[in-house]
Amino acid sequence: MMEKALASTEGKLVNKNATGNTIDLNQLYRQHHHHLLRFVQRYVRNAEDAEDVVQNTFMEAMRCADRFAGLSKPSTWLFGIALNLARNQVRRNCAHMHEPIDDALLDQIVDMHADPAHLVEMRQIANKVEALLESLPRDIRATFEAVLDGESTYEQAAEQLHIPVGTVRSRVSRVRASVRAECSQ
Repeated sequence: MMEKALASTEGKLVNKNATGNTIDLNQLYRQHHHHLLRFVQRYVRNAEDAEDVVQNTFMEAMRCADRFAGLSKPSTWLFGIALNLARNQVRRNCAHMHEPIDDALLDQIVDMHADPAHLVEMRQIANKVEALLESLPRDIRATFEAVLDGESTYEQAAEQLHIPVGTVRSRVSRVRASVRAECSQ
């Protein structure tokens, strides 16, 4: 079994690959560092992360140079390592970006094209309707909510609530009339 031959020869970091060819990592660094950095920055969109990825690329190249089979140019091999590390960095960055958002924060998000007066008016109407529904007797509110949710037809709501279909229609009609009257004031 061939032992990993990593040596510093006259200030050069040299590594023999699996075929016995020598890879001069110093030369690869000098020739490709700048291009590699620009290449990685297109993926990670952050200069500091790009520097880290490039540094890790050369560390990985040094660690795995003995497995480089020589089927491609060393620069192609190096850029392949960089691409894989850049993709991993982007995945890590994206994972941190998708944190759950609190409902209170969502309420603070503003639609820049919305008319503030219209929004205030709609909130006031929604508050009136909510107050009206809260003031209704429980059985009438339950009937209206069963139909309003859209999950039940009048017949299904009547069956669930053990009341005649006509009673469901009457209650829903009364609630709608009350809402219209409240909102037209």
